[in-house]
Amino acid sequence: MSNTVKIVAPEEAPSAPATKATPAPEAVYSNVSRIFATPNEIVIDFALNLNAFGPMIEEDARIVSRVISSYDGAKRLWAHLTQTLQAYEKKYGEIELDVTKRVKE
Repeated sequence: MSNTVKIVAPEEAPSAPATKATPAPEAVYSNVSRIFATPNEIVIDFALNLNAFGPMIEEDARIVSRVISSYDGAKRLWAHLTQTLQAYEKKYGEIELDVTKRVKE
């Protein structure tokens, strides 16, 4: 695990590697998640909720991906996410979680 995280802007993006890369897995978008645990694993469900900010459509949230991890794997993920979010906020400012505080009149 590296000690620093660098947020790369599009103009700073590294050039494509000369070696052949394997195809990336399918990417999905999620705006909500839930976490539950067993004595051996942590289960993280990522979902798409079109009504996350109020009623917009008659559709329940759909789980788009489920990740099951060991506790040590989850702790490494937590450490990487912490580093990445700290680097982002250092560069762009604090991320406001309360959507009502982000609304501009």
